[in-house]
Amino acid sequence: MIKLTKLKEPDILVNNKTQWTSDLMSYVNNGQKIPKGIKDKYNQAEVKVTLKKETHSKCMYCESYISVVAPEHIEHYKPKDQYPILTFDWNNLGLACPWCNIKKSDNFDENCSVINPYTDEPEDHFISLGTMICHKAGDNRAQLTELLLELNRPELMESRKARIDAIRPLIDQYTKEMNPTLKNILKKNLEVEMSNDKPYTMCIKATVKSMINILI
Repeated sequence: MIKLTKLKEPDILVNNKTQWTSDLMSYVNNGQKIPKGIKDKYNQAEVKVTLKKETHSKCMYCESYISVVAPEHIEHYKPKDQYPILTFDWNNLGLACPWCNIKKSDNFDENCSVINPYTDEPEDHFISLGTMICHKAGDNRAQLTELLLELNRPELMESRKARIDAIRPLIDQYTKEMNPTLKNILKKNLEVEMSNDKPYTMCIKATVKSMINILI
């Protein structure tokens, strides 16, 4: 998980969320079943495109690329079934892989909430140990997030290992290289591999730091 920043709210939300929220809440307040066409109006192409930009096309929680293998889910940080008033709230929307979205589901505890990479600094709550993302000792919110979303499920750890294995030769080459010009090029290549638009950035940054003993 890495820190994320909200981009400008899409015009389609700016122009329509008040009416959409009013329409939805009229059903809620009357105890009526909400039609799918009403409650899912947030699922707009313009909204998803912006969310992809701000999450670097990765799951906001596990940092997996998701559109290649499965449709992205627009995630409501505060579940829309519990907080219908926030269904179209831009600050409540993110992008998640199907696994994290389904695992999180309607689980939300105001007193011990899932780490939110938009408002929390993930590095304050987690550390990366090899292929594992671990909550810091005594951090209940991070522990809940790790366990609820299964951030160390086998397929995730395998994917992180594949990324680590892919950059290890580059780390070795950078460490051994004596020519300053070539070493600088290798450094830039490592920086690319650690950039936020690559999968598992937290894991890769920690690996580079531990193997080279500097964060380049």
